[in-house]
Amino acid sequence: MEATGNWPYLYECWEDLVDEVQMAHPLKTKAIASAKIKTDRIDDGILAHLGRADLIPQAYIPPRGMRDLREILRHRAFLVALQTRVKNRIHSYLWKLGIAAEHSDLFGKSGLAWLKALGVREPYRVLVDQDLKILETLQQETKRATQTIDRLAKEDPRAKLILPLRGIGKYSAMMILAEIGEIDRFCDPKKLVSSAGLCPSTFQSGRVFYHGRITKQGSKWLRWILVEAAQQYARTPGSS
Repeated sequence: MEATGNWPYLYECWEDLVDEVQMAHPLKTKAIASAKIKTDRIDDGILAHLGRADLIPQAYIPPRGMRDLREILRHRAFLVALQTRVKNRIHSYLWKLGIAAEHSDLFGKSGLAWLKALGVREPYRVLVDQDLKILETLQQETKRATQTIDRLAKEDPRAKLILPLRGIGKYSAMMILAEIGEIDRFCDPKKLVSSAGLCPSTFQSGRVFYHGRITKQGSKWLRWILVEAAQQYARTPGSS
């Protein structure tokens, strides 16, 4: 099967009915069997021919428990992103009204009190109040998600091994573990770096050889959390 958006459902329907379910890596399959004319029937035929020749480049299918953990971690990231959007929208209301915030942390305790008491014309007063209610709900749900992740980190012996590393917290530790999955699927560290899209692209033609930017292929979530951890490392006092 192709790596479609609903592949977990299809996989769980089939895994008990057949000996093996193979999920084709879309990028690598395209490189092997690119076609100018693309239809579902043509794609099915290409996958069938590649499967018969044992040439399907397979994408990693993590165990169900790992898939569920990924959903929990990605959901928290989604909640945090929504909070940022709501905060930016409130900032935009103030800019449109020419109002400068009186607090460095507009969404801290004193900043929120100032926002709630701020006298602005309609419809902005109603809009700000609605967004503040949405923000409060998102913060509560984020707190619940964080508590769940903290509990999972305490129960996972692998997390205890990497938590002492500078820049790594409980959330980042669990995200790294969930996105890597089964570590023994990588034969060497370079394969792991490549799966996160953090290795430099390589260009070679004759005697010309040079490296470019990172490939950004593979797990965007693993790449994101490793970059976040590196930035946190750099901000930690005593880092060099």
